[in-house]
Amino acid sequence: MKTLKIITAFALFSLSYFYSAAQEELRLNKEPNYSKPKLFADLPQKMNVTISDMESVFDLPVGTAVTAKLAKNFPFKGTIISKAGDTGAQVRSVVIKSTNNTRSGAVLTFSKVRKDDGTYNYTGRILSMESIDAFEIVKENGQYVLQKKNYYEMIRE
Repeated sequence: MKTLKIITAFALFSLSYFYSAAQEELRLNKEPNYSKPKLFADLPQKMNVTISDMESVFDLPVGTAVTAKLAKNFPFKGTIISKAGDTGAQVRSVVIKSTNNTRSGAVLTFSKVRKDDGTYNYTGRILSMESIDAFEIVKENGQYVLQKKNYYEMIRE
């Protein structure tokens, strides 16, 4: 009987402990840090993207050093760190991490999605967790452009 009381007391203590821990509110989102430096301050708000110059990066292997010619005056130098999709895939993506000292920490993700009619849509972003500014590839009036954005417009930490 004494053993049963001890086990019951321990079980009640354990349940109350776990129940009280479950009531704590977990905050997964951090407050935005708007004091981060700008990584792309020297670049214009919008730049036309040359998609034809970017097509070749989909065929290069992981680990290849590349200079992605995103726009006329904006080469993105880096190393391919990830790829998804092969030549016949509906979606192909490549991730390039910057090796340029002035753009250190920036990562370019570039994807193409084949539509039912055989044409492609392109998407992409250049982000750095250490900077407040970023770029996104958007389509405007039939032309792809790099549009400068605030990091927190695209990402929630």
